[in-house]
Amino acid sequence: MRTILAKINILANTFEKDGNLEIADLLHDVFIKISKKKKKSSGKNVPNNPSLWASCQAWAKRTFDVHPSAYSNGAASKRYKAKGGTWRKEK
Repeated sequence: MRTILAKINILANTFEKDGNLEIADLLHDVFIKISKKKKKSSGKNVPNNPSLWASCQAWAKRTFDVHPSAYSNGAASKRYKAKGGTWRKEK
């Protein structure tokens, strides 16, 4: 993607130097539109060890007054990683 953006930018600059301002403006607009697009995420994160994740969530429910919350989810995630848990993207 970066190489395509770089080539579009080079073309726009070349047209601008040659005096073709209309084409250069169009290429600059395309460059800006493409560069501002966000990459779509490939899915949500899921644990590789669901039983360990479930035990860490249960621990967080017992430990914190409010669950789910940012603090309890963060603590459960930290505990899961400390116990060797890993994550992957859902397909």
